[in-house]
Amino acid sequence: MNFILSFFNGIDRLFARVVEAFLILTLFLMGGLTLAQVILRGVFDSGILGAEVVSRHLVLWIAFLGGMLGTRNRQHIAIDMLTRFLPRRPRNAVRILLDSVAFTVAFFLAKASWTFVQDERMAGATLIGHLPVWWAEALIPFGFAVIALEYAIGIVLDVKRIVEVGNERHTAGDWRKYISK
Repeated sequence: MNFILSFFNGIDRLFARVVEAFLILTLFLMGGLTLAQVILRGVFDSGILGAEVVSRHLVLWIAFLGGMLGTRNRQHIAIDMLTRFLPRRPRNAVRILLDSVAFTVAFFLAKASWTFVQDERMAGATLIGHLPVWWAEALIPFGFAVIALEYAIGIVLDVKRIVEVGNERHTAGDWRKYISK
């Protein structure tokens, strides 16, 4: 079992590094494109055709890549004021319930966005040049699927950890620090 956890922990870390690299690359690309557009418009009275549309899609990519990392590290925006004042046992139950709801929502959003991207693919719209718009939008279902997967993994590992060590020795949501053992 430890081999399996170590294997998936390594894949998880590698995936996180790849997402971080894409996030940084996308941020620099968006910043560079915007800066070039400002300079070209201000100095040369011209611009890059389609730069605004590409920038909007890059913002979408940044949001989803950041959302994937935030969910992975449980550093995303959360409304959990109630759970901070609860004792550990009910807090763990509420946390697992809320993670289950978040998983369900992300799962259905992944399915709906997959349908959306397929419809966009069938429509044949292009972003710039001959680049299909659905290529830029394909990150939407992938991002929601990764977010759903992160929640599912967290739920399973939280329940596993609570069964192993009990409610008093585990705080739901802190499972990531135990998977490398």
